[in-house]
Amino acid sequence: MPPRNLPTVIEIKGKQLIIWEDIDNKFLRACLAEFLAMHLFVLLCCGCAMVTLNITNPNLMMVAASFGFGILTLAQIFGPLSGGHINSAVSLGLFVAGRTSLVKTVCYTLSQMLGSVFGALFLWAIFGSNWPAARAFGSNSWDTSVFTGGQVFFAEMLGTALLMFNVLSTIDIPSEGGGPLGVYPIAMSVMVAHLFLLPIDGCSINPTRSFGPSLVAQWAGIPGTYASQQAMFWFAPMFGAAVAAFFYGEFPRPHLGLIATAGTD
Repeated sequence: MPPRNLPTVIEIKGKQLIIWEDIDNKFLRACLAEFLAMHLFVLLCCGCAMVTLNITNPNLMMVAASFGFGILTLAQIFGPLSGGHINSAVSLGLFVAGRTSLVKTVCYTLSQMLGSVFGALFLWAIFGSNWPAARAFGSNSWDTSVFTGGQVFFAEMLGTALLMFNVLSTIDIPSEGGGPLGVYPIAMSVMVAHLFLLPIDGCSINPTRSFGPSLVAQWAGIPGTYASQQAMFWFAPMFGAAVAAFFYGEFPRPHLGLIATAGTD
């Protein structure tokens, strides 16, 4: 039962939002899965970026592919346990779209934040504080002499909106597991977003992915602007995901019939 005076579902201008659900063993297992998925995402994908950028002739595709195929691998593993959000912006977008509850969105975000910190701590343990490339463990930041905050906000918003549209349209395919391609389209949207955003700010589109490396880089005393710019990598992706989820719901898809939501939570 929800806490006193807290409704399970509320309706705002014809849209139903799920507020509460039972916090049982399945719910807690899903939170643990999100923690582990984010831990591995930061460890492996940011770690791949640190290694790739240290070679003689790195290129954008190498780093973008690390993140895209990293999401593909982890979503395949943890999707059956938690829906494989692995991104607090995605969790928020699914709430705005009426696919998951507010309490799950909050708990997933906290689990992802903790997993991100542990992933970055593992990177610190492996690479130390003096690794030549991507020293701040893959933290996001931008050069203020090249890009303004408004430009970065707009770019991050668009990149996250692309991901959110892809998540919703993939899970709405009326076939178990999102159709024959599964989570592949979502992973490719992550890769495309990285190809677009890497030269701008290192590509976040994922607030909790940005959180851990930035915090641990501060603990390690690594200089940079990543800490003072951290708020951008929360507000822009969250805004982009929420806007995408809202507008996605405004376009009817009569061919879908009953929406398949089993793969989202």
